[in-house]
Amino acid sequence: MGVPQTQKLIVSDADVTSRCRCINKPGSYMIFPRANRVEHNLPNFNGVQAQVLSTPQHGSKFVEHELLVEAGGGTSAVRNEEFEQFLYVLEGEIDLSLDGKKASKLPQGGFSWLPPHCAYEFTNKGKDRSRVVWIRRRYVEVAGISIPAPIISHESDVKGEPVDTYIEKHLTPYESLGFDMGINLQTFDPGVYFSFVEAHVMEHGLYMLSGCGLYWLNHDLIEVQKDDFIYMAPFCPQFYYAMGWEKSAYLLYKDVNRDYTQFL
Repeated sequence: MGVPQTQKLIVSDADVTSRCRCINKPGSYMIFPRANRVEHNLPNFNGVQAQVLSTPQHGSKFVEHELLVEAGGGTSAVRNEEFEQFLYVLEGEIDLSLDGKKASKLPQGGFSWLPPHCAYEFTNKGKDRSRVVWIRRRYVEVAGISIPAPIISHESDVKGEPVDTYIEKHLTPYESLGFDMGINLQTFDPGVYFSFVEAHVMEHGLYMLSGCGLYWLNHDLIEVQKDDFIYMAPFCPQFYYAMGWEKSAYLLYKDVNRDYTQFL
């Protein structure tokens, strides 16, 4: 007699829960490995599944997804939203068109920042699945400060600068006060660590691009690795130590350049 398919899924030797690396401490931080994510479908996309990484349901003031875009997949119509947005290609490629203009190809490492009400659409014209980080938040306008124009670029075209003990690239040039979304790409040599424990008002959405390390979050020391997502709430004490034999890097979102009176 054959074994029912449902029983075949049971791991015979495993204490499965003890190996779970997912941690959620509301109001402080969350570690969200790829192994624990669940895909779902989104309206107005075809051939796309989404892994929801961060939402206001656990306290963040932004929404972040990882989009899994199959060959031929993408937006089903032009999108025009009230939110500012950031797209970063983790793997594969997409063709991104703004305001009906000729599409720009974004390969791995390609990115785009879009202001509110910037009409866009994208398609994966490659042969393999693409993976894209997608961040949205409500832009905070300030009288007398212009909303910046869209950005389409590649991380290799952004100069890295030494900051503290690591190299940092500002993928959004938030030296300009028009930007309230700061996106950094930070790279660490093995053995490099922060020179101090950071604690600040900016919340973070952090996606590990490569390598591994130890993150110290609100007095918990946790191993992190490529493809992990980390949420850090405002004022969560944080410290990173790069481990292993290769450089580690992560993509970091933070809210910047506003005085937070919008929350009063």
